[in-house]
Amino acid sequence: MSRTSGRSPKGTACINCRQRKIRCDGKRPVCSSCSSTLPSACRYSDGGASPDQLLREEIAVLETRLQQLEHPNDPFRGVSLSTAGSSASSPPHTALNISLNMRQALFRSFLPYSSEFGFFLDYSRFSTALTSPSSQQQPFPSILSSCQLLGAYLSPVNELSALQSAFLSQAMYDASRGLARESAHMARSLLHCVQAEIFLSQYFFINGRMLEGQYRISNAVSMVLGAGFHKIRSADMYALQGRAGMHSLPPPIDPVEEGERVNALWQVVIMNSCWSAASGAVSNIAYEVPESRIDTPWPLDAGSYMQNPLPDNIRGRHTIQNFLSNVPDNGQSLLALHAKAAILFERAALLRRQHQTSMSLPEATRFQQTFNSIDRAINNMAALLPSLSNPSYSRSRLRRLLVVHTLCRAASIALHGTFSQQDPTSHAQVLAAAESITRLVRSTNLTEFPFIDPIMGHLWMMAANVFVDEIKNQSSRMPRKMSTRELMDLTEIIMSAMSIFSPRSSFIESQLNYVRRSYMATVRQ
Repeated sequence: MSRTSGRSPKGTACINCRQRKIRCDGKRPVCSSCSSTLPSACRYSDGGASPDQLLREEIAVLETRLQQLEHPNDPFRGVSLSTAGSSASSPPHTALNISLNMRQALFRSFLPYSSEFGFFLDYSRFSTALTSPSSQQQPFPSILSSCQLLGAYLSPVNELSALQSAFLSQAMYDASRGLARESAHMARSLLHCVQAEIFLSQYFFINGRMLEGQYRISNAVSMVLGAGFHKIRSADMYALQGRAGMHSLPPPIDPVEEGERVNALWQVVIMNSCWSAASGAVSNIAYEVPESRIDTPWPLDAGSYMQNPLPDNIRGRHTIQNFLSNVPDNGQSLLALHAKAAILFERAALLRRQHQTSMSLPEATRFQQTFNSIDRAINNMAALLPSLSNPSYSRSRLRRLLVVHTLCRAASIALHGTFSQQDPTSHAQVLAAAESITRLVRSTNLTEFPFIDPIMGHLWMMAANVFVDEIKNQSSRMPRKMSTRELMDLTEIIMSAMSIFSPRSSFIESQLNYVRRSYMATVRQ
């Protein structure tokens, strides 16, 4: 007696269905289950190949396809990913379809370090979406492809790492496709697009592609401001009038989604502040302008909003201005500390650029008041930062805290650097901050870090420059605390730290090369 159950004969199910432990009808080229969820994940082993063998075979095919795309006029690069009988003409963009096996390998490489790349979404919810059988619940292509790009960057498999250009092309294409048209998916789509822009900016900065990284940050800023994320829980009724174009987003469905919106804003602020200061560019966010002023409360760490949602009665106003004015607040999460340190770094760098020797008396008075306020904020924050020596900290938390501590000290270097060659107090502050950065390096086993935020390349360069300048200015009237040999040792500690990460980051390599040239030219004098 025959019966139809929809289940394929044993051994003929596709790899995707076997790994998900669901029924598979074995239909080719795409089974019914994959057709309704993620067609590109449907693959058949046929010969009983292992997942590793399948992954390497797929890498080989993708490498061939990448060569074909790079050399479209070469008749000897004719292998195509298309099925037989497809058109020979190449479309403007060819989708990079990868198997579930490769996708899982990429995510295994990326997810353990996602927070250091600026991942702000709820980790548990995102992980669930990754394995959802429903295409409506899965992450949007923009974030999937950018995660895969960073997975390829971090992958210990050389063949996967070599495919970064192909994954970058796909990630940029997916990011360009914009938001979901359906209102029901608009909010989640927006969050995923912002996250993708952050990932892309980090990737570009890692590789020293500064303009492209800044462009991605400006995209992310436009999205969070346009969506009104800077006015979440605002006490200013003007913010509720929805003058900006995208303030029509539906309310968050629960505390977790509200937290994702809050964290999206502050992660964008971190990126904008750090790289505006590092590049000397004008900030994409005008904190003093009412329309772009941030009233949103300080964030909690991702994963905290379900158990500890923001209280219903909490309202914010002038969040950043209050912090810079040393008004006490409850922003103690690691994300909040990171945002505060980045803001101090940006404000200090901006104030240094604004200094002029020919300022009028009222201008000089305002400058000094702002200088003193930022200096107090830096010192207050440095005194309250958690120590890196806590043995209970995870490696991820330790890596992020190292960045926060270093940003705070770099803010002091930027602020006092204006007067370090004229004022003994500022000179001492700059030297102490650079020494503190060196102590942080010595107290941390950096060889255990597979990745570090590329902004550290700039911050370490700032510290090294302090020591090099001190060696140069041996005839300076400023009191000297250290000998030339001690200053050389400190410089070399910083360069050693940078050399750990320079092989995988063109940006850090460029900063290291600058320090090396300056250092060698100085010691040869």
